[in-house]
Amino acid sequence: MGQLIKIALADIRENPVALRTVDRQSEQFLGLVESIRAKGFMGAITVREQMDNDTQQKYYELVDGLHRFNASKEAGLTEINADVVSLNEDQVLEAQIMANIHKVETRPIEYTQQLKRILTRNPLMTESELASKLGKSPSWIKERLGLLKITNTEIATLVNEGRISLANAYTLSKLPPEEHTEFVDRAITMKPDEFVPIINARAKEIKEAKRQGADAAPAEFQPTAFLQKLGDIKAGSENSAQANAVCQANNATTAAQGFMLGLKWALHLDSASVAAQKAKDEARKAEREAAKQKRDAEKAAKKLAEGAQAASKAEG
Repeated sequence: MGQLIKIALADIRENPVALRTVDRQSEQFLGLVESIRAKGFMGAITVREQMDNDTQQKYYELVDGLHRFNASKEAGLTEINADVVSLNEDQVLEAQIMANIHKVETRPIEYTQQLKRILTRNPLMTESELASKLGKSPSWIKERLGLLKITNTEIATLVNEGRISLANAYTLSKLPPEEHTEFVDRAITMKPDEFVPIINARAKEIKEAKRQGADAAPAEFQPTAFLQKLGDIKAGSENSAQANAVCQANNATTAAQGFMLGLKWALHLDSASVAAQKAKDEARKAEREAAKQKRDAEKAAKKLAEGAQAASKAEG
């Protein structure tokens, strides 16, 4: 605990390396704004004194309380209660981690980026030591850091939004980044007890191929079961023309076949849904192959340029 004072909001700046971002359209944030507007600000944010290198003027940098700080500004307040602490850069990072470690709204990959910053700024700190500081196990830290292998921004967003469970995200990160898009649909729709064995088997295939000095064969296409939208299921149950069309497309002639087909359609496993999934899978593979060819061409061009430069130096 530092010194508790009132500070003008205009004198406070956000930390350039914040653990979380503010979703100003979220219900939670808008509710916080309305609460502060109606009842005023209760509690205090945490800040530290800093000096502007250009103007040599003192200001306060936010350590904890990003949402409360922004909500207070939105609510029209001009000053806020603040606990002024004395912390260095490393201590600020650790304070942010500790303040957010149990907050479910903290986005997993954003949180992990902060863990990585702590280790980067403290090269002698081990993962076990960081785990001890946070009251977590070394395996928890290792799993979290594995999330940074998910470099595809769209997939990272799915993890941060909770559409891909952490268990599935940890497992997905075991694969090479270029393979992540191949399994993203299954990561979204499958439970960990289904998804984990599939990914572990694929990781084993890749490892065995590398051991033999070869590239692993592309993952074979497998349709993924996931529910149609509830509105589409309801509309389909009331549309006999659509039901007849689906039955005809799949050669269903008996009531039992029609019932089974209805279940398959609801799970995206009828012929049309499977064909759509396969088309997406082939498009992803074509995109990956194009990216690989581009990387190979860039490597070849770089090697050629380096060879030409070496030859030029030798002649000179």
